[in-house]
Amino acid sequence: MASLPVEPRWYRLDNTVQPYAWGCRGAQAFIPRLLGCAAVADQPFAELWMGAHPSAPSRVVVGEHTLSLRDWVAADPGAVLGQPVAAAFDGAFPFLFKVLSAADVLSIQAHPNREQARQLHARDPDHYPDANHKPELAVALGDFRAMVGFRSFSEIQSLFRQYPPLTAFVGEETVAPLLTPSPARARQRDLLRASFTALIRGAAERPASLARAVAALARHIASSGPRDAAEALFLDLRARYEDTDVGLLILFFLNQVHLQAGEGLFLPAGVPHAYISGNIVECMANSDNVVRAGLTPKFKDAETLVEILRYEPGPPPILSPVGAGYGESTREFRVNRWVWEASAEAVPMDGGRVQILLVIQGRVVGRWPGGEMVVSRGQAVLVPGCLARFDVQAVEHTILFGATAGV
Repeated sequence: MASLPVEPRWYRLDNTVQPYAWGCRGAQAFIPRLLGCAAVADQPFAELWMGAHPSAPSRVVVGEHTLSLRDWVAADPGAVLGQPVAAAFDGAFPFLFKVLSAADVLSIQAHPNREQARQLHARDPDHYPDANHKPELAVALGDFRAMVGFRSFSEIQSLFRQYPPLTAFVGEETVAPLLTPSPARARQRDLLRASFTALIRGAAERPASLARAVAALARHIASSGPRDAAEALFLDLRARYEDTDVGLLILFFLNQVHLQAGEGLFLPAGVPHAYISGNIVECMANSDNVVRAGLTPKFKDAETLVEILRYEPGPPPILSPVGAGYGESTREFRVNRWVWEASAEAVPMDGGRVQILLVIQGRVVGRWPGGEMVVSRGQAVLVPGCLARFDVQAVEHTILFGATAGV
């Protein structure tokens, strides 16, 4: 490591693609097109990871050498991260930056807060590999659909009035108090928690009854009038999942969200969500902890899920950029998005904290004292904390994303 010092300049990153089953395949898959590489027949391209997570650390190009970013940080955290970041995170890389490309619905899930993550990791490190929380910020690269957070309380009430099979499965005695007119906000949270907990526990304890409820609900929807987005999604997913998957009922509790390019979502701990389709840039604390509820063959943890959820009814805020930023950040990260036309003017930027820059479209030139680098579509660079200032100039119409520490 002594022969590979950290210099105040940009470094190219070589990053790992995760082939999760829900990822896009074929010639139109977004990640291969972004990277300019050939799609492999029938191989899903789901996520591009940029960072130093132990499951798939980026490789940093240092001269003629390529080495793990995780090892490079460990050798000189102050220079790579910047002294404030190294001090705040005990020398660890604080965030995980991703491109996510969903052709199919991801599992319905939530993420633990910091204390819950420590407890889960200590209890079950195989399923919860990180003792760290996982707040996320997602920014759409085009049309993007997701389920996020619990629907408004009036909509939850309507669910039980509209769908008798759902009411029968959750239980009349549980649903009846929820249908009272205009309960106070705190009471709404308690009633939502009671009904959702009854759904999750009932599914775990009575899978045959769950299957009958799902089949009855499908018949009810088929005999009704025009279908809304949740009903259409239910019928589509039922063709691909067993009737014993509680996710087929959970989806009715969640907001259907449609983002356009540049719009974002911030997902704090405890918010139930599932991405449906589309491409995003995503940043999160450096963690891979997921508590799954349904629409997946993977490990599900019903009891943990009902304990960590935030039972806050209502639509999630849709974020639009203010300047380059999104107004939501954590100690671990903040995200910027720049859209530039080709310009003779270079944009000065502050350094001092580690950054990853990713070109989604176009081409830029980065300049610093004594050097420069051209970065094109699909390429990512690491800007170490020891570089105090640099300039970026768009060579053509460019969309550039950046992630940096929030401290």
